[in-house]
Amino acid sequence: MSLAFFKSKHEDRNPTRATEKRLGELSFIVHKLNHRPKPKSKDRIKIISCFSEFGCEIVGSLYCVPRLLKRYPGAYVIAMGWYGREYLYRHLVDEFWELKEDYMYLRDSARAFHNVSYNLQKLEEAATAFGDVIPAVSLGKYAVCNMCRTCGKFWHEWRKQTESCPACQSTVLVRSIFTDIATYKPQAKLVPKPSKELQEWAKGILKKPAVGIFARARKTYGRNLPPEFYVKLIQNLESKGYSVIWLGEKQSTLPCPVDHVMDFSRMPESRDLEKTLAIICNLEFTIQFWTASTRLAGLMGVPFLLFESPEQICVSLSGLMGAQEGKRLELTSFGPKKVVLAHYTSVLQQQDEALKIVDRAISEMNEGNYDEMLGMVEDQQFAAQLQEEHREMLT
Repeated sequence: MSLAFFKSKHEDRNPTRATEKRLGELSFIVHKLNHRPKPKSKDRIKIISCFSEFGCEIVGSLYCVPRLLKRYPGAYVIAMGWYGREYLYRHLVDEFWELKEDYMYLRDSARAFHNVSYNLQKLEEAATAFGDVIPAVSLGKYAVCNMCRTCGKFWHEWRKQTESCPACQSTVLVRSIFTDIATYKPQAKLVPKPSKELQEWAKGILKKPAVGIFARARKTYGRNLPPEFYVKLIQNLESKGYSVIWLGEKQSTLPCPVDHVMDFSRMPESRDLEKTLAIICNLEFTIQFWTASTRLAGLMGVPFLLFESPEQICVSLSGLMGAQEGKRLELTSFGPKKVVLAHYTSVLQQQDEALKIVDRAISEMNEGNYDEMLGMVEDQQFAAQLQEEHREMLT
């Protein structure tokens, strides 16, 4: 299936959209996920655009899409999204339109719950010929916006709760997911566990005890560690008795730099997300650095080790810091996690020291200690203060 759209002749001032090759159409693989007949009237069809960053997409599939579906009971629902993501929506919608692999470079345009792609913007417009389209950015409103039931006002809020509507002072509010995690997390529509058959298949390709590595190689935001770091990391893990499997989507994953390690990210089977999850279910833990691949282990309740910047994890009482990743992690992790607060530049410049911290973190995990670690940060005192403020907000 292909959706064609007209190319705009107008100049686009957004630097990402301006440099993106303008296509005339995008092609999909259509997955029919149940036996419900598709309505003839497009007014009864909802099409949800799920072209966001992976970390936010998981929040969307767990919370935002299910909330949206409650608004349209009985509607025939289509999700259109990235290549290889069908399994995330199999239990939620009637169809999944899977963007073909040739267009996965468009992931570079993804920004949190939305994207800055000319082609994806035109795609959402073209899809209106088939049904009512909910743009990707609209899903994000459930995560970061409150709504007043009295006057209907929406406002952006994700750090701290306000007690009343800023327009009419009503206290009858629908809170954003990010400001009321305790209420929303038990309502998560969980991704099903992989089948028993695939679980057995995964056991057959792993040498236990096994650890999965996700090695970020995205153009967007950078923060990619060099192959030499991962060579040493693999050596360290193997010296501890672990076997290693290399995981991820090949478009955003560094090729495995060690020949004897299975690079599942480059195997055709990696397209099937259920198979990747089946592998993860049979791992001791996964390791990742500044990447949302933690979501996969988190969804399956498998432990993971993450290096992430303190500004992304910790919410300051003053509300001045970023920290949305901390919210997303809390919403998408259903098992133990070990977070090391560390800045990318510090790790890049002192890789051997970073590997020592990895060793210490793994030792603590093996002892059942999943407390957050303060690692390599540019200002230890400030990071510690931010960490303490974050703890206060959680208690």
